[in-house]
Amino acid sequence: MTSDRQQKQIQYQSRLGVEVLQGCNLHDLTQQQRLNFKKSLWEHGVVVVRQQSLTASKLEEFSRQTFGELMFGGNETLDPDISPDLQSQYVYILGNPKGETEPTEKFAWKWHQDKDGLPRRAGLDMNALYVVMLYGVEVPALDLDGQPHKTQFLDLIEAYNNLDYQQQQQLEKISLYHKAPSFSKEAVDIPTKIHPVVSTHKVTGKKGLYLGVELTIPVGMEDKPEEVKHFWQDLFQAVLERTPIYSHVWQKGDIIFWDNSQVMHRGIPYNATKYKRVALRLGVVDS
Repeated sequence: MTSDRQQKQIQYQSRLGVEVLQGCNLHDLTQQQRLNFKKSLWEHGVVVVRQQSLTASKLEEFSRQTFGELMFGGNETLDPDISPDLQSQYVYILGNPKGETEPTEKFAWKWHQDKDGLPRRAGLDMNALYVVMLYGVEVPALDLDGQPHKTQFLDLIEAYNNLDYQQQQQLEKISLYHKAPSFSKEAVDIPTKIHPVVSTHKVTGKKGLYLGVELTIPVGMEDKPEEVKHFWQDLFQAVLERTPIYSHVWQKGDIIFWDNSQVMHRGIPYNATKYKRVALRLGVVDS
């Protein structure tokens, strides 16, 4: 007989990380394929397209045609030591593209949600549908734990549903201040944002948690540092205890897309003295 825990794990994995657009090239999609792709993203929170061969500019083009205007980024100059195919205005390179022993994305090895790092834009609310895509151009074979290289995700809609009713009701009364993450560039105007712990997804209408990063402060606790210190950690620990983790095992040519209104994520450390990692990152607010 299948246990409840085993059944829950099967159901969970069927939601996050579904593969879409099998056999398709992202730079050659029909409008209907783009609409179906977005429908799958909102439904599953995390989707994967495999076996892609794109330049950074082609990734930008796909994003504009599928989601709308690109508002965040601004790399003005090219690095002469990196292939021009890997560089464009709105695409960032994560990893160690020039063989660095200190990867550029170490900040992403803690659980987080990328919306905390959104810069100030007129009309942009904290519940915006912010989609991030990560394209694996070169992928390490193993992480430091000896397992295949991966990125991990937590389903915050399931996390909310797994809390008991009383805790759900308590959290629905709380909002958090979200400060700019420590990795944000000083030159970019990233304001402190306020977001309810429980929010309703703009497309699906489902309720889920928004936790951001551990720098958050509950509204009304500004002068209670000890309570603030434990609030996020205790809540996040409760989420971890009740929510299975989806681990995406990377293959070269994978592109992962995730909806920051539904999931939080983290990268896993790898040996940068042994492996090269080149991942192209682009974030876009769906229009």
